[in-house]
Amino acid sequence: MRSLAASALVAALLTACASQHAVRVSTPHGPLDLDQFLASHPLGEEGGVRADQIGRTEGASYHIVQVHGSEKPHRHETHDLTVFVLRGHGVLTRPAGRMPLQQGDASVMPRGEPHWFASEGAFPAVTLVVFSPPLDAPDAVPVEQR
Repeated sequence: MRSLAASALVAALLTACASQHAVRVSTPHGPLDLDQFLASHPLGEEGGVRADQIGRTEGASYHIVQVHGSEKPHRHETHDLTVFVLRGHGVLTRPAGRMPLQQGDASVMPRGEPHWFASEGAFPAVTLVVFSPPLDAPDAVPVEQR
């Protein structure tokens, strides 16, 4: 019964996402079917944050990050970060203020800058995140909210 409920949830998510503009993601290994990727990499019933690496070069690593709810305030000590919103919407908080982000928006955060993203809406926000240099270990350093 639980797998039936999970299947129904995935079907509902895909239906909701299908109403949005279709986003295409190309990787060094070819196109990424985002719906199929998300179905095989579920965020989980409790929400939170899930990051999955989808590619890597000498200069950067590429990740699909799902956020349902809010990240904890943090900074990246040794990586610059570029975020492209593929689906959903939310608010990015950084020292310069709060910035609403929605599908198609992008943001660049230099290493050391405190930030966090909070998705808004019933479904997770899905982003393509680029770490430069490539992410080789956890690099999220917690910071206090002000």
